[in-house]
Amino acid sequence: MVPAELGDPGVLDRIHHRARVRRIGNIWLRVDGQISRNSTEHTESDYVLPVIGESHAKIRVVADDDDARLAVWISRTDAWDSITTPIQLADREGHAAPNAGVWVGLGAPVEATPHGERRSIRVRDDAVRALGWVPASVVAKVWTVPAGDRSPTDMKMNESHSFVPPADKRDQLALAIHTVIRAAADANAPAIATIEQIDVRGALLATIGAFREIELVRPHMRIRGFVSASDATPALDLLIGHGSGTGSGFGMSHADRIDLVAGTCLFDAADGEVVGVQLAPSTRLGRHSPDGAWSSVYVHNSWSLATLYVRDTSDDPKQPRWESCAEPAHRR
Repeated sequence: MVPAELGDPGVLDRIHHRARVRRIGNIWLRVDGQISRNSTEHTESDYVLPVIGESHAKIRVVADDDDARLAVWISRTDAWDSITTPIQLADREGHAAPNAGVWVGLGAPVEATPHGERRSIRVRDDAVRALGWVPASVVAKVWTVPAGDRSPTDMKMNESHSFVPPADKRDQLALAIHTVIRAAADANAPAIATIEQIDVRGALLATIGAFREIELVRPHMRIRGFVSASDATPALDLLIGHGSGTGSGFGMSHADRIDLVAGTCLFDAADGEVVGVQLAPSTRLGRHSPDGAWSSVYVHNSWSLATLYVRDTSDDPKQPRWESCAEPAHRR
C-alpha cells in the first residue's frame, strides 16, 4: 500500500499490520529523510496504529489528525515489543500450569529481555505486575490482526486508560495492594502476578481453606490464580471511570488561508512524494507559491506541526484545482 491510497473508503480495513507506539519521539516523512521533529517527549504511551512499512530501524505508521491521514516513519525504539500470538506465560523452563497462570492477548505491550531463544517479559499494566517467559518467536514490534478486526487505531486514547472490564455476574473481590497471586492454594506456590494499585478486582471462583481462587480480566491479559483470604474482601458496587486523551491546536499570523477538498494529495516537498491525504474539506494555514504551482500547508499531528505541500493543476491561480489522490497516477 502507498500513502496515496490512504483516502480510499475502507482503506484501514485493508491494513492488517499494527504497531503500538510507546513514546512520542522523532518522525521522518521519508525513511532516509530529515527528522521532522527532534522530540524531547518521554511520556510513556500506548497507542495502536496501522503499519504500512518497515525498515531495519524504523516503522511506517498511519495516523489520523487535523482532517488528514498521514504515513510517517517512527523509530523502532519508540514502539513497544508486542505479543504476536496469544499465549500463556510459562516459567523459565517453559512449564505452565493448565488451570492457573497469565494468558496474554494479541498485541499486548511487553518489556522483553532476550535469553537465547526465549524472552523474559513483563506485561505493561500499571495495576498488576505480571512476569513470565515466552518463545522469542512470539515477540515483535509489529503484529498481524485477523481480517475484520475492529480494534481502535488512533492516538486519542491510551488503550489501558480507557479499559472497562467486561460485565461479570460472578461475585467480585477487591484485592489489597501488594496481594500476591499464586499458581496454587499454597503460600509456597510460585507467584504469577502482584497487585500494585488500589481498586483492582477479581471474580471469585472458589473458596479453598484460607485461599480464594480468582480470575482477573485486564486490558492485555487474563489472570487466574489463588490469593490469601486476608487479601480479598467483597467488592462494593462502585463505578470508576478513567479517561485520557490528547488534543492541541495552533495559530499563526501572516499566513495564507488555503481551502482544500477531501482527497487532496499531501506531499513532503514541492515535487516530492505523497505522504498523506486530506480526509475532509478544511481551510489550512500556509503559504501560496509565487509561481502558483505548489503551496505549503500546515498539518498538525501528535508528533509535530508538519509543513506539507499541495499542487495546483489548474491554469488559474485564483481558482486552484488541487491534485487529487483519487487519480490513478499516484497508485504505485
